[in-house]
Amino acid sequence: MRVVQVTRFGGPEVMEPGEAPDPAAGPGQVVVEVEAAEINFVETQLRRGITPGPALPEPPYFPGGGVSGRVASLGAGVAAGWLDRRVVARTVGLRGGNAELAVAAVADLVPVPDGVGLPEAAALLHDGSTAVGLMDNAGVRPGEWVLVEAAAGGLGSLLVQLARAAGAQVVAAAGSAPKLAVARELGAEAVVDYSRPGWTKSIWEATGGRGADVVFDGAGGWVGR
Repeated sequence: MRVVQVTRFGGPEVMEPGEAPDPAAGPGQVVVEVEAAEINFVETQLRRGITPGPALPEPPYFPGGGVSGRVASLGAGVAAGWLDRRVVARTVGLRGGNAELAVAAVADLVPVPDGVGLPEAAALLHDGSTAVGLMDNAGVRPGEWVLVEAAAGGLGSLLVQLARAAGAQVVAAAGSAPKLAVARELGAEAVVDYSRPGWTKSIWEATGGRGADVVFDGAGGWVGR
């Protein structure tokens, strides 16, 4: 099968096409014929040799922590009904997704509903589950003000939409006019550029002096402080 491998730590140029043996599904696993492989920020950090927490992989390795596609083969103990189903899943060891075929545990398979594209499903795999978990735990209620930082990013853009769907009012914070335009299109009532001085005062003004009931801080660093 065709693969993409990281030959050394660095920028996108260290990713090279190559060939590898087709993988086989072990007990409780499936092989997915990959339609789309998601790329998230943490994976790009690991590729550069920087880790926010996970252990660094040892080059050469096949990146790709999540894929979408159709189930091509089944390992021992996997129900026959999974064969040829459209799914999205984390890959075993969060590696190997940048390939024509990838292995996933059957317990990690999520069926992709009709009407949802496989590329979209792959894009939602990590940020989507994180966004839903954050919303569930925050308990956002109708009428509350929610501040979403990094509001145009993968996670932030979903939080803006979920908060609006929960009936909250959203202040979206980001670092450029194009990003703020995206957040406004997603439904934010107010937008704030946190690269400009006095941006926290703008939040108070946008909320009528109330401030935010819930803050989703996806930026950290000096912005989070």
